[in-house]
Amino acid sequence: MARVHYELIQRPRIRLRFPIWSVSFSLNSITDPYSTKEAVLQLGVIDPEIDEATCEKCSRHGTHETLMTIPMRDGHESEIRMIKSPNAQPSTPLVILIYGGGFFSGTNIQLLPWATATAALCGVTVILPLYRLAPQHKFPIAHNDIWDSIKWLAGNASSLDAGLSKGFIIDGTSVGGNLSIATAHRAMRELLSPPLTGVLAIIPLCMDERTVPEKYKHLWVSREQNANSPICNAKDIETWTSWWGPDLRSVDYSPLNSDVELAGMPPTHVQVDGLDTLREDGLIYEKLLRDHGVATCLDVYPGMPHAHWMLWPEHFLSIKLNIDTLCGIRWLLGREIGRDVVERVWKTAP
Repeated sequence: MARVHYELIQRPRIRLRFPIWSVSFSLNSITDPYSTKEAVLQLGVIDPEIDEATCEKCSRHGTHETLMTIPMRDGHESEIRMIKSPNAQPSTPLVILIYGGGFFSGTNIQLLPWATATAALCGVTVILPLYRLAPQHKFPIAHNDIWDSIKWLAGNASSLDAGLSKGFIIDGTSVGGNLSIATAHRAMRELLSPPLTGVLAIIPLCMDERTVPEKYKHLWVSREQNANSPICNAKDIETWTSWWGPDLRSVDYSPLNSDVELAGMPPTHVQVDGLDTLREDGLIYEKLLRDHGVATCLDVYPGMPHAHWMLWPEHFLSIKLNIDTLCGIRWLLGREIGRDVVERVWKTAP
């Protein structure tokens, strides 16, 4: 068996430079520390200090967080974060928030600000699941992970002191929006019990040119108009899709690939960005739901690129989206909470 020997004579030390930090190591006859897939994958595990700083940065609103793992179909143990208000009543509704990241990046700490604010505002239990990422884990592993998580939550709600008849909401951002839509449709097809009672899809990916109904073909223009958007542009989508490897004809990719009508879908709140390449995914999907008699709510942010609130959090439309998101959850739960109260909770300092 050949042995790889690293030896640097003139420059015995290599420094890899990154925008925020640097990593140094020496290469000699000792084994290359990044010679295995496991070692390389470990580089992508979030640094504990960064994780802690991210968690501490957002307002907790007095909520409590619990970490636990739940089993997936292949034996993998997946982490979920559970957020509860200390004043929550017994048997609370359950709200699941699913992060985005192109199916190749992201973590369940991303949506902690929404999770803690939602738990405090509505007195609900909020779940932040994880799903495995591409390119190591291709389609449909992420979809199966979320579906397995939803089924586990449905079957174990009582152990979490959650009453799903009071509310069982799934909410996702970007590809998390794809996961929320696909999971909600799967729940309808497979008769999940208890059923989901609401869906929130924020800047979602949920169709492609082939599946756009003829009625709305004339509106399918954002892929071209916003091809050079600063984030999630046409090139980004092409690259991320190659890593993720979806079957574009699968019902797990889009409910428009199914022969099951959308009429049975739960009430759905959709949010879209005007400068987003994925703009028409959300716009047309909301129209299709309304065409099938589904109760919907639509928020549009003109001139804003994909996930604008992450790029410019102080912009008035970013603040509006954050508050609209909480109002959307409030609407799906049927809660009569004034927008002024929602604004006050969102702006509350830690």
